[in-house]
Amino acid sequence: MVSVRKKNKFFKFLSFPTISATGPNGAIIHYRANFKSNRVLKKGEIYLVDSGGQYNFGTTDVTRTISLNNLSSKIKNIFTRVLKGHIAVSNFQFKKRTDGSIVDKVARKYLRQINLDYPHGTGHGVGYFSNVHEGPHAISKNNKVQFVPGIVISNEPGFYRKGKYGIRIENLIYLKKNKNKMFFEDLTMVPIDKSLIEKSLLIQNEKKWINNYHKKVFNRLQKFMNRTEVIDLKEACSAI
Repeated sequence: MVSVRKKNKFFKFLSFPTISATGPNGAIIHYRANFKSNRVLKKGEIYLVDSGGQYNFGTTDVTRTISLNNLSSKIKNIFTRVLKGHIAVSNFQFKKRTDGSIVDKVARKYLRQINLDYPHGTGHGVGYFSNVHEGPHAISKNNKVQFVPGIVISNEPGFYRKGKYGIRIENLIYLKKNKNKMFFEDLTMVPIDKSLIEKSLLIQNEKKWINNYHKKVFNRLQKFMNRTEVIDLKEACSAI
C-alpha cells in the first residue's frame, strides 16, 4: 500500500495504520493485521479495507467493502442498507441549526428497519496534517455541534457481525455553501462494489446517485490510468 502511494510525489506518509480485514477480522472495527490473526482471502467472503494518506493537498481516509464472489443474499441486503444510509448522508437536506446527531439518524434508518445498527459514529471530522479524527464536529448520536461551511467530515455507516464479517462504506465529504444553501460534496473518488448491491432495495433517486457518483469517479480518474486500467475502471463505474 505504501509503495503504491509513494509513486505520488505529493505523498508524505499514511494518515493511520491500514485496516485490511476479511471474514471475522472484518467485524473488528479497528482491526490491525498481525502474524497470528492473518487470514488467506477466501472465495465467498467479503474484504474490508480502510486506508488513508497525508498528501500536500490534503488528508485521505476511505473504506470499501469488496466481494470475493460473495453469494449471500443476507450480506447483499445489509450492504445495500449501509449504502442507502451512506447516500442519505450525502444527499442530506440542511436546515437551520443542523448538528451531527440529526444527520446520524438518517444514516441508520435503513439498518434499523431490520433491527440492526453499528457501534460507532457515522462520521468524524478530518484534520489536515493533524488528527485524521478531528473535532469538534462529527456525525454521531450525541454530537450537538452545528455544522458550518468548509468542514471536511467522513461518511461511513457500516455493520459488523461478530465472528463473521464487517461492512463499511466511507467517503470524505465537504460541506459547501452556495447562496443560502448548504450541501455535502464528495471528495473521495473510489468505485463502490456494485456486485454487493441488491438493486430491488433501491429507489430511483438512490440509483441516480450511484450512477452519477460513478460517472464522476470515471471522469476524474481515467486520465491517470493506462488502457487496461481504464477498461476495468469503466466496468466498475458502469450504470446499474
